[in-house]
Amino acid sequence: MKRLHSVKRMGLLVGLLLLCAALGGCGAKDDAAARVLLDGAVWDGAPVAPGDKAPLRVYITLDGKALIDLPFDTAHTVSVVQPDGGENVVEITGDAVTMRSANCDNQDCVEMGAVTADNLEVRVMGGFIICLPHRLSVEVRGD
Repeated sequence: MKRLHSVKRMGLLVGLLLLCAALGGCGAKDDAAARVLLDGAVWDGAPVAPGDKAPLRVYITLDGKALIDLPFDTAHTVSVVQPDGGENVVEITGDAVTMRSANCDNQDCVEMGAVTADNLEVRVMGGFIICLPHRLSVEVRGD
């Protein structure tokens, strides 16, 4: 029963994020593009090649639109800075993905904890880390 509740909660949060994207963003104040920093430098949009380990990828989306796709098995730090001042920092260690920081009020995304290859299937949110106030989603999945 507890697992069913967890699955329903995950479905609800993912559904809310998708609904926000369909409605043009939940409270988005500016149509300007977010700035993506990869390891401290402005990301140029070039694909990032996978490492040698598992075929997992990390997908970061804003308002349901893809921002960056990274290999799970290679350490990276991604900062997403939005025109309205929203900022999230995603840390990929090669073994885990976490929302290291966010300047939203509720900090739910930071408190969701790490996604690892071992807990991907059993976490309450599965492979997702979601920041609803910033309309940002991080997903770990295999292709």
